[in-house]
Amino acid sequence: MANFLKNNRFLILILLTTFFLRLPSLFEPYWYGDEGIYLTLGLGIRKGLLLYRDIYDNKPPLIYLLAGLAGSQFWFRFMLLISVLASISIFSGLLKIFFPKKPSSQKISLILFCLFSSLPLIEGNIANAEIFQLLPVLAALFLLLGKNNPSRCQSFLAGLLFSLAILFKIPAIFDLAAIVVFLVFFSQPKKLLNLEKNLFYLLAGVVLPILLTMLFFAANNYLKEFVQIAFMQNLGYLSSWQTGSHQISLLKSGLFQKGLLLLGFLAVLFCLKRKYSSRLILFSQIWFAFALFAALLSNRPYAHYLIQILPSFCLLIASLFNEKGFVKYLGLALLLGLAIIGFKMRFWIYPVFSYYRNFGQYTLGQKNLNDYFAFFDQKVPQTYETAAYLLTHTKENEPVFVWGDEPYLFPLCRRLPPGRMTTAYHILDFKKTEETLQSLKENPPVMIVFDQNKKGLYPELENLILNYYLKVKTIGKMDLFRRLDY
Repeated sequence: MANFLKNNRFLILILLTTFFLRLPSLFEPYWYGDEGIYLTLGLGIRKGLLLYRDIYDNKPPLIYLLAGLAGSQFWFRFMLLISVLASISIFSGLLKIFFPKKPSSQKISLILFCLFSSLPLIEGNIANAEIFQLLPVLAALFLLLGKNNPSRCQSFLAGLLFSLAILFKIPAIFDLAAIVVFLVFFSQPKKLLNLEKNLFYLLAGVVLPILLTMLFFAANNYLKEFVQIAFMQNLGYLSSWQTGSHQISLLKSGLFQKGLLLLGFLAVLFCLKRKYSSRLILFSQIWFAFALFAALLSNRPYAHYLIQILPSFCLLIASLFNEKGFVKYLGLALLLGLAIIGFKMRFWIYPVFSYYRNFGQYTLGQKNLNDYFAFFDQKVPQTYETAAYLLTHTKENEPVFVWGDEPYLFPLCRRLPPGRMTTAYHILDFKKTEETLQSLKENPPVMIVFDQNKKGLYPELENLILNYYLKVKTIGKMDLFRRLDY
């Protein structure tokens, strides 16, 4: 034990730093929209609803299952804390493979990984799929790169891990693509992976969990819809930021052009691969290119998309201190490209110092609870007050309908919507107005919450509220309507 502590002092220090950096995230209020959706679908799962059929969002299922297991934001964030600590530990092992005799490079990379995965700058504090998928991806790469010739079992297990990452979010498939392309076109199979025997097991491991998931939905007579919602619908999502719809438009989204750039970059690397003294440094640049492609798929400036780039980014930074000539200049060019893209897309980064100051002021009694909540969003206090009202004026199994984009109301008051949809923007973007109206008639909610700031209330819904509901309370910008016959 003493030797272990002595040999891993720096890693232990990083893990402790990570714990304290992430500690405030455990005590944040419910305020982040995506987490609200995850927890709402998780609540639905706990109540026996079938994903996608009975309660709706368009990501693969693992993030919702994890939210259902957590049951609350605190435990969801606690799971994230454990996941990040495990990711850092595995990444530390990967660094020893990439930089075996260069402890300074290992330390630089590990510090960067710790900071960017934990600080709120790129939403490291939020329980998004991108940060959860780091753990299985890093573990899979450790299995494949940790030995010159990993066994079939290790290759199969790596495939299972990649599959889990994909079942968190589809873009993880590009991490898999990076290692497959590297092994097939850039490596020496006898030294790294016996392709004839092991590539099959790697891909079999990828397919198995996805196939089992499909069989589960097939058993519930919802296979076609599951594939459409969780996988195919994401193709339209790629272009929807710029085109305003979820219809597939690869040229408009720029996906085709980005794909050509990626292929061109790989072609250059293939021609110049003999210039690399380290095949693993070559892999880090390939991985960075694939991860950047994945982060830019939808043209959305969400900061948490950058988390997928984080491991390869840290490796790339550390390699600059060791490489020379062409390899170093290409690494610098990749980082410059990331900076230009970040500036052009204007990724939504978040404050760091004020985040920790807000937590410190609250814990020291210098801020009351409402002011602490309002730091995250001015609407948070009214959200909590609305949830408290719903909790005391409805029963556990009575549905509540929210016309607005505050899905965290549902897990806060532990109630579910009357239909599949959890937010107004889902109803509008996915053209579910008729379906939602039908669910309101078949399963009329006791309470309807109307956000005055939300535009797009359609006439049929407005008429239903006017004819069958009575406004009983206004909390901030939230109007609360109770069913007349209740």
